Amino acid sequence: MHAENTPEKAPVWPSLLIGAASAAVMLFPSWVGGGILPLQNLWHTQTMPEDMPFALLPLSQYYAINIFVMLLLGGVVAGLVVRAASRRRMLRAGAAALGVLLVHLIVTVQSFTVLGAGHGIWDGSAGGREMLYFAGMLGGVIAGILLAQLGVWLTSRASVTPVALGIVLAAVPFANWIGTAITAFTTYMGYPQFVADVLRWLPAVIVGVTLAWCGIRPLVRLVVWVVGVLSVWIVPALFTAIMYALGSRVFQGDLGMMTEAATQVFPQAVAVMWQPAVVALAIGVIGLAARMLIGRRRSPE
Repeated sequence: MHAENTPEKAPVWPSLLIGAASAAVMLFPSWVGGGILPLQNLWHTQTMPEDMPFALLPLSQYYAINIFVMLLLGGVVAGLVVRAASRRRMLRAGAAALGVLLVHLIVTVQSFTVLGAGHGIWDGSAGGREMLYFAGMLGGVIAGILLAQLGVWLTSRASVTPVALGIVLAAVPFANWIGTAITAFTTYMGYPQFVADVLRWLPAVIVGVTLAWCGIRPLVRLVVWVVGVLSVWIVPALFTAIMYALGSRVFQGDLGMMTEAATQVFPQAVAVMWQPAVVALAIGVIGLAARMLIGRRRSPE
């Protein structure tokens, strides 16, 4: 009789490859077109956009949210693959997380080496604005890498609650990633309005279906409901405020003005972005009621 295949006895390399592949696939929108570093406002030499050096991450304040999303989803996807494949072959979540981390470290080191050279970080010619820009971008990337590791841990669990929590938190980033991928293959001017409408409501559908799947028993799963509904309301508003602060050249890297601008835009965005939260809650309630009804019909009298 064969020994039981447990995660501790399973080989490491399949899980490692799953993690690395998931991280790489989620980063591919930044590599479409050759992986050229976006034009930099503080670049020390005058360079045309097509002559910018190769970089594995599109380091720029205008792509800050996109970079964060691509990094985060690498971990979430790796965790989901590990969980889905565990029925057939036990996989190691820790090894998958390591695979994600290795890819993220490689792209980070390569990209910031190029960025630092162009901004004079390595030869000591960088000024205060260059140093602030470099540190800010690096801090954002590190945050994305750490949350990707959390994503692996949440979505690879056998328990429904952490998996559902990971999915609802990744719903808005996933819609953002789809938009980034579409734009990478078309034009940076954007996409048709109907695509924007689909991407606006897609997180609500994902969250609603996840809530119906999650259910409310035990009662601790109500936390997933609260987080899920708030995520499709608050996260888009937060992304909007951050991109407004980072994307305006008027602020010229003034942290005080950027913070003030973000705090002004955020409540305005919250006030007009509540509809997806209502839709997500409605889908969750209707889906859960349907599950309960079907379950009662199937149960013996």
